[in-house]
Amino acid sequence: MRTVWTAAVVCAIAVLACTGGVSARQGRDGLTRVMTYNVEWFSEDANPGRVSNLKAVLDETAPDVVGLQEIQSRKALGQVFGGEWQIGMTDDPDDAQELAIAVRKPHVLVSSEMVFPGPTFEEFFPNGRDALRAVVQTPSGRRLIVYVLHLKSRRGGRMQTDFQREGAAGLLAAYIAARPDERNVVVLGDLNDTPNDRSARILATGDLTVPAGDAKPPRWLLQNLMTPLWDEDYVTIGVSSLFQGSALVPRVPGAKADSDRLRGVDYRFPDDVRVRQTLFDQILASPAVAKTARERPTVFAGPAAMRGQGGRVVVEEGRPVQYTEKGDRASDHLPVYVDVAVPEEPATTVGG
Repeated sequence: MRTVWTAAVVCAIAVLACTGGVSARQGRDGLTRVMTYNVEWFSEDANPGRVSNLKAVLDETAPDVVGLQEIQSRKALGQVFGGEWQIGMTDDPDDAQELAIAVRKPHVLVSSEMVFPGPTFEEFFPNGRDALRAVVQTPSGRRLIVYVLHLKSRRGGRMQTDFQREGAAGLLAAYIAARPDERNVVVLGDLNDTPNDRSARILATGDLTVPAGDAKPPRWLLQNLMTPLWDEDYVTIGVSSLFQGSALVPRVPGAKADSDRLRGVDYRFPDDVRVRQTLFDQILASPAVAKTARERPTVFAGPAAMRGQGGRVVVEEGRPVQYTEKGDRASDHLPVYVDVAVPEEPATTVGG
């Protein structure tokens, strides 16, 4: 087991990258760059080094729309996002893992709201992990519906928590399917599952009975743009442990195979895991938007996203999160982005 793990690490480190984002925004007329980024318990009064690294990530990736997870507050985001950004979030003082959306001008954040508020769906969206829905207007006046998502973690056991991620995915898929007139849709999120796990496939198909795996279903509600990267063992979390000072290709051989091996199995993390890196951060798009994607998504693995030391938090039921050590690493996740040309929506016919 250790031999396989060592070989995977050496192979991933050996291949250096040109996967860094295009830092300049020129040459993207008519395109919208959407990005998902879990910024790992990002708190108010963050380490200045961490703030600097996060700003560098934004400079190098140059997104127009960012779906964010694990935010303490609007004040926390104010350390990174300046006046050229509009922020949408609930800003609940009792929630340290909030979702948010950041929209850079001249794109406009028209509105944002939570989709499943209140206690009714708490089992599937525990601790306020509701889905955030936002309406974004492009500079040309076209409308993009953006959902930001952070599904229940695997803490407590992957098998034991599968039903929560699958249930949440089913609820959001039904919500999107019930709005067929909204053709321009993207979902940006940390699913805490991989693209071929059942939760991600339920979200992509709208089918509560779809099995895990790679079999092509009869229809897609959304296209998971990360599937081709997952097939090639790209990963988005835990990559900083492979960092040696330079950008790298965020691929670890055997990542997908090991995830498949452990699906449906009670196992201990990290003892029983051969490859600790995996792909949780995903971008899904409606068919109308997916077909406009310029190339496939980029997992940004530049130095700004990986250098530094991680922080530590203490999480106890019923008590505020304690930020015991505020590290300077941007996050334990890598951001993922893709460029799309938001289509013009067809005119709505009134009357019969």
